[in-house]
Amino acid sequence: MRAVVAQETVVTRSPSLFRVLLPCLLAVSPAMAQVPLPALPPTTLPGTPVEDTVRNARNAADAALGTLNDYARRIDTLRRREGRRVDVTPAGDAMRRGEYLAIDASADGLARARVAGFTIVRHDADDIAPSIAQLRDTRNRTPARGLRALRDAMPDATIDFHHLYLPAGEEAASASAGAPNATPTLHVGLVDGGVDAAHPALSRIKVHRHGCDGRAVPQRHGTQVAGRLVAGATGDLFAADLWCGARAGGDTLGVIDALRWMARERVPVVNLSLVGPDNAALKRTVEAFASRGVLLVAAAGNDGPAAPPRYPAAYPSVIAVGALDARRHPLPESAAGPHLDFCADGVASRDARGTSFAAPIVAHALARHVAAIGATQALRMLEREAVDVAAPGRDPRCGVGAIASPAAPVP
Repeated sequence: MRAVVAQETVVTRSPSLFRVLLPCLLAVSPAMAQVPLPALPPTTLPGTPVEDTVRNARNAADAALGTLNDYARRIDTLRRREGRRVDVTPAGDAMRRGEYLAIDASADGLARARVAGFTIVRHDADDIAPSIAQLRDTRNRTPARGLRALRDAMPDATIDFHHLYLPAGEEAASASAGAPNATPTLHVGLVDGGVDAAHPALSRIKVHRHGCDGRAVPQRHGTQVAGRLVAGATGDLFAADLWCGARAGGDTLGVIDALRWMARERVPVVNLSLVGPDNAALKRTVEAFASRGVLLVAAAGNDGPAAPPRYPAAYPSVIAVGALDARRHPLPESAAGPHLDFCADGVASRDARGTSFAAPIVAHALARHVAAIGATQALRMLEREAVDVAAPGRDPRCGVGAIASPAAPVP
């Protein structure tokens, strides 16, 4: 497996020819995305294998182009609605306006940052995650200029934007988990929107909350994902609310704070159905958790197979999950790449689909076994249970293979 657990070695795999060529075939410019692909010439003869192959490739390309800009559209909407609190980095990712993170900053470096016009909002240092300082620009510089000014002032530290992360799927009207095959006892974590603990899908689990100053702010996405994660089990769900009902929630420090809480509660498996950019502080934190043997499961994203990888799923120490439809075909919007580890059913209801709802199926499967056999063996067991649904062996759309939903096993 690509995911890292305590005292294990990362195995690097050479990409197949298919993995190399697929992004090239689908990576067209935005202008080309507006031009429909030409139809095949009409024929009264049965389709030949070549025609079928071309038709399938064309359909996949159409679907990928139609979903490729979902992430960018949502960021643009967020910026227009929350312009006072949200800005966009030069790479096109959402960030908290005027805020940056400094990793392993020295006292002298923080003093120089103050002279350069930055205030220190908070500074966290413990043995769970790396030392991280949150800084805010008082001079209203552009993100690029603010980042450059901080790097000049603090050459001893790693500086990054204070990124925002978005749910990796559409919200549904309600949560529906279905009846599981068995009733396991889980000790599992969720980093998402607020969870409605009174929902029938969560009636047998004890929900422990984090965030929002102790307030319960249920959201449909968080409740839907929680229902799939629990799937009728008993035990404990540690649910961290990143958004607290606000559009501009879900920032980097919110994710890191949630993971710190999970570590203190000794949660062995954590589901993150959210997507965003690579961030130095988040990467260091994820690596620290993996070294402790914590299994982090994340949604791969919903921008299609030609889109760039989204994080945290694309970190080597995170288990990345793609999404399937009811016929075990990859959803057109599901991400692809060599970082994909598994796939699972991503259609929760008529108005809720995406990798957000596939990831908790994998997290549930791991949580069922990890307490009894440990992280390493639980991961190996899941590899053995995975069912090939595409090319034999590991592939960029489904990783090792499909994991059965506890409500609807893969035959």
